Amino acid sequence: MQKVIRSALVLGLLGAWSHVALAAEPGAAAPEPSPADPAAEPTPDAAKPDAPAAGEETATAPDKDSALVADAEAGGSPVELPGKTYLFVGARYRALIVPKFMINLFGDGGKTLLVHGFGPEFAIRKNAFEYNLSIWYAGYGMDDTPFKAKDDGAPAWELVKSDLKSIFITSDFLWSQDFSPEFSLNYGLAGGIGIIFGDLHRVQAEPGSAGFNDNTGEGFVRCTGKNTVNRFNPLTSYCDDSNDHYGDYTEKSWTDGGSKPILFPWFVLQTGLRYKPHRNFAMRFDAGFGTSGFFLGLGADYGL
Repeated sequence: MQKVIRSALVLGLLGAWSHVALAAEPGAAAPEPSPADPAAEPTPDAAKPDAPAAGEETATAPDKDSALVADAEAGGSPVELPGKTYLFVGARYRALIVPKFMINLFGDGGKTLLVHGFGPEFAIRKNAFEYNLSIWYAGYGMDDTPFKAKDDGAPAWELVKSDLKSIFITSDFLWSQDFSPEFSLNYGLAGGIGIIFGDLHRVQAEPGSAGFNDNTGEGFVRCTGKNTVNRFNPLTSYCDDSNDHYGDYTEKSWTDGGSKPILFPWFVLQTGLRYKPHRNFAMRFDAGFGTSGFFLGLGADYGL
């Protein structure tokens, strides 16, 4: 039994030795690699379709700002670039509507008044915001209109005629919400001062017809003299001697102790539309409400 085991060990050692000897022989070649797959071979850089040529920079698509600049620099484009200042000079028109209810805040009587105003303007615009400076004229003309203080009685009715005029010095401060390069919504405010000149006439009044109204002054006419008895209301003393408002009396200004103003504040909240079809032309429709009542306006400006 021991002989059989020894024989098996000897045979195992001889087999292992033979394998080691064969691996160490110099003539033993490594297995040949299989032929390379042509599809797996690397493609030279020059053959790649997306590879840029030597020395050339990779091209990029124009960004949005570049397109905006190109549009703005085109001949008559209305596009306005961020950060750039634009200057305009032009003219404006204002239709001021002074409503009766505003007049009645200070007294009884009066009527709704339509005032026309116009003048030059100069605008400075940047980043959808503009200052619009203007010196403009407005005429507050009014024919004979009954008026009296709220606390006065019927004998205090007077007929007031206005030839007042004003030169306004104002500035509009307007922001814009653009719908397109051509159209935008304006909103903002304006402030300034009006210099008042012209005459304000006032004379005492009395009933001139049977249909007169002591509460509204309707049907009243100019007094022809002092302390006369009115035939339509003989029990009330009109045309008294409390003042000298007869004939063509002209009211004195504040500086002379009268009630005619010399200055008038202009403050409004406003909105409107702006239309700019060309880089050198813009126009506006304005609307607002302020110290002089409601107003509607138009503006047309040339871009410098």
